[in-house]
Amino acid sequence: MPILEVKQLHKSFGALEVLKGMSLNVAEGEVVALIGASGSGKSTLLRCVNRLETPTGGSVVFEGQEVTPQNLNRVRREIGMVFQRFNLFPHLTALQNVTLAPCKVLKIPEEQAKREGMEFLAQVQLAAKAHNYPGELSGGQQQRVAIARALALRPKLLLFDEPTSALDPELVGEVLAVLRQLAHEGRTMVIATHEMGFAREVAHRVIFLDEGVICEEGHPEQVFTNPKEERTKAFLARVLQR
Repeated sequence: MPILEVKQLHKSFGALEVLKGMSLNVAEGEVVALIGASGSGKSTLLRCVNRLETPTGGSVVFEGQEVTPQNLNRVRREIGMVFQRFNLFPHLTALQNVTLAPCKVLKIPEEQAKREGMEFLAQVQLAAKAHNYPGELSGGQQQRVAIARALALRPKLLLFDEPTSALDPELVGEVLAVLRQLAHEGRTMVIATHEMGFAREVAHRVIFLDEGVICEEGHPEQVFTNPKEERTKAFLARVLQR
């Protein structure tokens, strides 16, 4: 049974239909890369999975149960999300950002949360910055703290919404290195990304979205070297020439 099933998902903002009946499954331990132009529906799809946006139609099933307002708190504990813009609390240190949710949501004792928080910061190579505030960190470091914060709830599924798009080019590599390590650990991840080389290297499956529908999906080598759909070919021709 897939850990995540998206069934005929629709999402509209007023008259604008952003998702047009999208369906996909994600298996446990699978890394799925979502690619496509800005506005194709990648971010909206991820936000609908954990109900940051309420779908207009269709359903999201996590571990065999449909995600509803009634079970949303449990689902959000088990689906971690990392955003484009970090969303760290500026008045809290890196360690405090990481430990806040385990203490408040999981009711973990503060000392245990601090000890485990240091382990998560070490995992993203930032133990030395534990007591720094976000304003004292680079964008890449802030994003790695955000990843540690997501890991601290021990989620079964991780969603990444273009995690490198807000970074200066020289900082992208340090975040991608963390994502590679998580993939090697067998984490279940869905990653919306503009980094084509990373998607080709790390993903088990690549899904190309175009105008709110899944236009093509398959193994990275198939999608990148021999795409079947003309829209996929046109998109890759544009982005790979940059």
